[in-house]
Amino acid sequence: MNNLKDQHVLILGLGLSGLAMARWCTRHGARVTVADTREQPPQRDALTHECPSANFVAGAFDEDLLAREAWALVARSPGLAPAQLQVVREWATARGVPVMGELELFAQALQSLSRRE
Repeated sequence: MNNLKDQHVLILGLGLSGLAMARWCTRHGARVTVADTREQPPQRDALTHECPSANFVAGAFDEDLLAREAWALVARSPGLAPAQLQVVREWATARGVPVMGELELFAQALQSLSRRE
């Protein structure tokens, strides 16, 4: 994903990795929603302070969450159990929406930067 500007990005999980991805995506102009199954995940206050344009949603990673926007990208935190992501993966595969973790997101960003030079 080279250009995040005005793209709807869904980030699953709001620990340190989720916050790092939210920072990156918002700084590059994405419309970010961060979802977590917990009402008060550890980085909730930091998200509000550092990424004021990002939305936060607490609850299941289910069809209702996925139907909120026309997501261009789903980024997942590494601590999520595979069972939590089954619905997301099926939904994304059916629509051709990439699902990636923190390392892949930043690796693609580095590749994009190196192509510009």
